Amino acid sequence: MPLDRSYSLKEVIKQLGLILLLPAIFFIITSLILEMLGVKNVDSTFVFILFQIITYTWFLALNPRFREYIRDPLCSKVKIRTAAFYIIAGFVLMALTSVLILGTGIETNEGQRHLFESSDLRSAVTFQTIIAVIAIGLIIPFFEELLFRGLLFTTLSNKYGAWWALIISSVIFGMLHGGVFIATSIFGLVFGYIFYKTKSLIPGIILHMIWNSLSVFIT
Repeated sequence: MPLDRSYSLKEVIKQLGLILLLPAIFFIITSLILEMLGVKNVDSTFVFILFQIITYTWFLALNPRFREYIRDPLCSKVKIRTAAFYIIAGFVLMALTSVLILGTGIETNEGQRHLFESSDLRSAVTFQTIIAVIAIGLIIPFFEELLFRGLLFTTLSNKYGAWWALIISSVIFGMLHGGVFIATSIFGLVFGYIFYKTKSLIPGIILHMIWNSLSVFIT
């Protein structure tokens, strides 16, 4: 990887901050405008997800440096048997984590459950529902792996070593997932370890997509 394509930790923090804050800012502004106009029949969950998609797509489309940076781990070849092993093992670990952390009440995903119950996304099969399911199950996991493992983990690993990178990136990943910090931090450890062992983003992306897709239908 060319030297001038690498990122400093300060740059990574700025990039992640921008990507994570923009959807929230646009969502707040849009909500205020709709409220001023008296529009009330807009699903807030769908609007926020839509802004996430737009921000992620914009960042990838207009950032050739980032595309170059994650090209190698994204295109890195991994044996199907190896990938399958880590995907299955990772899924089992994440399922056990959910049972031990969420099932015993240490943490709860009630906030996420109420969010979907209060939205229109689960009421019928609509265009909004389809877009939301695709986003949560496929698009968001893809970009999260690019950002948290491809960008954050790699940069931290270059600076502090793989194990510190694994811990720090997983904690940050957990912090950004609300009331399920412990569970998602462990999920982050699973995704990060898979990336560390395979040197490829593909197995983690597949596992992340499978998990999120199942979570949408189970929640």
